[in-house]
Amino acid sequence: MRDRTRAGTLPVQCDSRTGLPSRGWRPVALAFSVSVAGAAVAAPVDVYRGTLGGSEVVMELGRPQADGSRQGRYFYRRHGVDIPLQGPLNALAEAQPLTPELTEKLGKDAPLFTDASQRAVVWSLQPQGDGLSGEWVDHIHGKKLPLSLRRIAHYDPERIAPQGVEAVTQAIVQGAGSSISQGVAISEQTTPYDYLRVAGQPLERGREVVIAQDLAWQPVRDARTRLWYPRLTRHPDARILARTNALLEQRHWAMSLEALGCRASLYLNLGPAAGSLGNYENEQIQVTYLSKALMSVVESGSTDCGGAHPNNHYDPFVLDLLRGGYMDFTRLLKGAKYGEYKLEYGDRFLRFLDKAARRHAGDDNDCTGLLPQYMAPMFDKPDRMSFVISGIGHAMGVCLGSGVSVPFKDLRPYVRPGAERYLQP
Repeated sequence: MRDRTRAGTLPVQCDSRTGLPSRGWRPVALAFSVSVAGAAVAAPVDVYRGTLGGSEVVMELGRPQADGSRQGRYFYRRHGVDIPLQGPLNALAEAQPLTPELTEKLGKDAPLFTDASQRAVVWSLQPQGDGLSGEWVDHIHGKKLPLSLRRIAHYDPERIAPQGVEAVTQAIVQGAGSSISQGVAISEQTTPYDYLRVAGQPLERGREVVIAQDLAWQPVRDARTRLWYPRLTRHPDARILARTNALLEQRHWAMSLEALGCRASLYLNLGPAAGSLGNYENEQIQVTYLSKALMSVVESGSTDCGGAHPNNHYDPFVLDLLRGGYMDFTRLLKGAKYGEYKLEYGDRFLRFLDKAARRHAGDDNDCTGLLPQYMAPMFDKPDRMSFVISGIGHAMGVCLGSGVSVPFKDLRPYVRPGAERYLQP
């Protein structure tokens, strides 16, 4: 699974849903738990869904502050991009995209809404039963539209936000993020606001890749983020097919939220990546191996939503298509165990890998010498298991994906009894 830690800094954190190392550190972007002015927002918050004119919108709004003002955000469902809100309920200002002129006038670090031009579009709302109604007023163009919102959820963003090591790591890694902890599923119950940003969107479908009559996969994408991600389309076990697609969907959603978060940064800064998709649209998602027992996928690319350097990464993960869920390599390899920070291998197996690396590395010795410190397992067609460098720091990013590939037949002495079925192409 993904391990995107920096060399010599922070450890891998385990995913609370699986007990395995988490699927990688997600950099921070605009989040409700941090206000647009930089101060913490009191939780919990309310989520509303309704219409602005003829468009469907979703809004998240915090409790009134001492001065009566409230902070929040909203998005048009067809776009999914957060737009900050601030002010009293009857004059809730909608942030305008930053421009060089406005930034120069306010100063580089000036908060939102400090200038009249940042209060030119206002929501005038009044409570109505369990909802809100009123008018959206654009003072720039002299336009007014009706607003009608129904409260659909009440939750605490702090309960789902990255904490501790994960939060610190996200602040270090450059890119964009959804501000949802890796251990939290994106769902209607847990993350109601962000769930509606990604769920139910029409998906474009690519060509189906057929492995066998009852085994195939297909790339799909949300047209808003243009990120292709695989879904399993055929498998002999319908239960496994559904569970596998649920995991793939979660990973796809998380990356889409990051891309949308980067696009929303145009309300916060004028960096070169502000308003872009952070290069997530060019992320390479490869299905490197698919059998009735295993699905091996690699997420790789160079995402960038501002900062000193892009987030170069090569992150493999493997799904168990016999039991469902992520592959537990302790059930496959003798002597393997999950330590506090990563998958650990037995000494005998490490000696085997070291010999294999020296035998097959060629001119890649500088990189393979970093194994097993930054090693992730994956599978390759037609019948090979690879151990590749993943999660290494930016300075050694050239080594990402380097490693050693071992034929299944050479692995058999190190496979647990009864686990050979995973190595059937």
